[in-house]
Amino acid sequence: MQHYSKDGTEIIDIVFSTEDINAYKLLIQNNDRKETVPVLYLASIWPKFQMFEQFLETEIYLRETSINKYKDLIVDTWYEAVLTKEKRTHVKSYTIYQFSLKIKKEEETYVTINQTFIEKLGTI
Repeated sequence: MQHYSKDGTEIIDIVFSTEDINAYKLLIQNNDRKETVPVLYLASIWPKFQMFEQFLETEIYLRETSINKYKDLIVDTWYEAVLTKEKRTHVKSYTIYQFSLKIKKEEETYVTINQTFIEKLGTI
């Protein structure tokens, strides 16, 4: 997996293996036999980004998600995943983070996911 990071944006190359997708579909009891990647499976790739590693040991809450799917993602196909930290805001004792994740191939966007996370500051 190749990483590239610049100015709040990180890019990795990613492939969704048939085995992983079939295991996921079995887990969520999805009997779909298509060779496509369920959009909610993309939640599993966030920890692959170095930019997101800081949140793996922190308690953050997912506040909002919006998903735009333009084309199906096909298993065993390489894509470019682009994670961008859109905004970081402090409100009282909270920090609000807004991220966007785009899955692209050859400059064409297949899926865009925008998520807002909240971190409570000073928790003991």
